[in-house]
Amino acid sequence: MTDTENRSPYILVADDHSLEARAAAGAAFQVARNLNLTIRGLYVIDEGLALDTYANYHAELPDLSFTSNGNIRQPTSRAELMRCFETQGKVALHWLETACTDAGVPLTTRLLACGVSELVLRDTAQAQLLAIGRRGHGGKDDSKSLGHNFRRIAHHVHVPMLVGGRTTPCLHRVLLAYDGQTHADGALAWTAQLQHDLSAEVIVLIVCEGTESCQAGVSLVEIEDRLAKSDLETYRLLTSQGRPSTEMAAIAAANDVDLIILGRYRHPALVDWLVGSTVDRLLRATSLPVLIA
Repeated sequence: MTDTENRSPYILVADDHSLEARAAAGAAFQVARNLNLTIRGLYVIDEGLALDTYANYHAELPDLSFTSNGNIRQPTSRAELMRCFETQGKVALHWLETACTDAGVPLTTRLLACGVSELVLRDTAQAQLLAIGRRGHGGKDDSKSLGHNFRRIAHHVHVPMLVGGRTTPCLHRVLLAYDGQTHADGALAWTAQLQHDLSAEVIVLIVCEGTESCQAGVSLVEIEDRLAKSDLETYRLLTSQGRPSTEMAAIAAANDVDLIILGRYRHPALVDWLVGSTVDRLLRATSLPVLIA
């Protein structure tokens, strides 16, 4: 990687060879192409998983070869297991290289071995956006599951995060969940940017707690005034009542939305551990890609 590539604005794609990571990458290509950003692909061999004698690594290596009798051929040593993860990483990054070439987006890649969350968080320091899956391979069949590495990253990352869903849609229609608070300003700015660069149709959802009162006591009138003064050119405004995550997922599905955008809701760690955050609940409630800004 050259010094010029290091300085270029980029989207970090954390690729673990999972379906949802590839879906996140596909959405990231659309953003990168229109915002003149490069893609930096990263595959991290999870050393803790690969070197721990008692770790259950099988789910994270779905492409292990089979013997003639149909049984999985197990690695015979930790060194061989590391090579299996390395092979999977090379396959993942090769897919990313091919997809970026097809999308006409510049790419650099790295394959490293370390703690997954530590390396991903380090590489987001200068990124414009992080694109990532939400479950890895181990939770791919459990819609309520979020991967443990993903949770660590999501709760500590300081750049916008594009979380992949089950498919890679063209970003023609986006849903902005907006409550008028400061933490939603980034989400509003990203929505306006995507509207401008992708000609995306925008639906704005306001989830209210009561007839006149919305989140944290900000009135519906105040929120509408802030939207009117924003960089959004046109938008369809919807209001709803109920738990925000449930309403976002339901209204996105009912309106054939391609991407949900919302601000980052930061809660104390104890609250997250006890009840989960709005973002966590939304990611469990929908298979759509979600941009958290």
